[in-house]
Amino acid sequence: MHDIVFLGLSFDAWITLLSIVGVFLTLLFTKTKAHVAFFCVIALLSVTGVLTIEEAFLGFDTSSIITVGLLFLVVSGIRHTGALEWMVSHLMGQPKNHASAIVRLMLPVGVLSSFMSNTGTTALFKDVIKMWANKLGMAPSKLLIPLGYAASLGGLLTLIGTPPNLIIAGIYASNSGNTMNTFAPFPVAICCLLASMIVVILLRNWLPTREAPVSEMESDAKALSSVKPTPRTYLSLVIMMLVLALSAFNVLSLPTCCILAAIVMILTKCCTSEQAVKEVDWEILIVFVGSVSIGTAIHKTGIDEMILKDIFAYTGMTHPLLVLVMLSVTAAITTEFISDTACAAMFSPIAWEAATTLGVDPMPFMIALMMAVSNNYATPIATPPNTLVYVAGGYRFGDFARLGLILKLINLIITISVVQLFYPM
Repeated sequence: MHDIVFLGLSFDAWITLLSIVGVFLTLLFTKTKAHVAFFCVIALLSVTGVLTIEEAFLGFDTSSIITVGLLFLVVSGIRHTGALEWMVSHLMGQPKNHASAIVRLMLPVGVLSSFMSNTGTTALFKDVIKMWANKLGMAPSKLLIPLGYAASLGGLLTLIGTPPNLIIAGIYASNSGNTMNTFAPFPVAICCLLASMIVVILLRNWLPTREAPVSEMESDAKALSSVKPTPRTYLSLVIMMLVLALSAFNVLSLPTCCILAAIVMILTKCCTSEQAVKEVDWEILIVFVGSVSIGTAIHKTGIDEMILKDIFAYTGMTHPLLVLVMLSVTAAITTEFISDTACAAMFSPIAWEAATTLGVDPMPFMIALMMAVSNNYATPIATPPNTLVYVAGGYRFGDFARLGLILKLINLIITISVVQLFYPM
């Protein structure tokens, strides 16, 4: 049955496509929880034989999933020592309006994400932002999507801010023999970050209002009013800063830092082992695993090869700018359905080959590809920062599309325009 081919697609490919369409429609038009929908996809792909059991649960072996799971343990110590409340009271400030709050949020998060994993930055700040929003008297959903966007955009500023940048830089280095500068993507990325901030501020009314449970909001308000820092409050903050510093300067990997931090948090009684375990959000992790399973199925069934096979057919591989546009647009669309890391691995050899075939400098193609594979703002499953805020903010699946599609288009235009100024072909 798996050998049956219909309209050029195998049985497994059709099952994969129907699964993708099914989960999107379910989340768009029903109130089904995201983790339930994605668990059903994992089950369907494994039961039908599209994926083996090992492949279906491959997501649990990815560094992003492991990192997020470990960060929950670190956040437990920060939460239970009152450090979250301290950060809200002393660092976030009291902006006068929603626009000011977006600026105070997106700029520092963007800068931090340029040196630390965008996933780690989002995981550490999502609870701070929820508490801050409640203190400001606004729904957390008004700020959590900007948090996810800022983390993703900030990660593009340097090569170390996001895994796709490292993958693409690695392909460039292995093929050219030259090492790409750490700040090579900065000129294009900073334009995208600043433009996106302006768009989010101007279209802030498009950010949905999704109320958090009343009990949670009351608990946050009570915590804020009764915060009394203790030595463990400051200790937990020091531990968090060490996690950021050691991972940012590549002294230790982020997962290793998180393991050590969690152990220290428990040994110093910033939190108990029971509190740390309870902090793990399994719903978020299941959504992550489900999105990885979909990406694995797309690759295994050859859907990605089918998409890429005729990508340059319409350009005739003759005009560099037209090829660059086609490559960027296709990567930006594909990255909404598979992980940005997988998208980078899939497209970077194609970008290099396209540039060398055309006889032009590959650098603008590689920089444009960095922006394109991380141009994933329209769905909550396209990138870990989106997924983290999706669950934390109580959003609906379609909430990301309204503002996300505008950002996607604007960033594509900025990327194609600015990359030619700094890296002419």
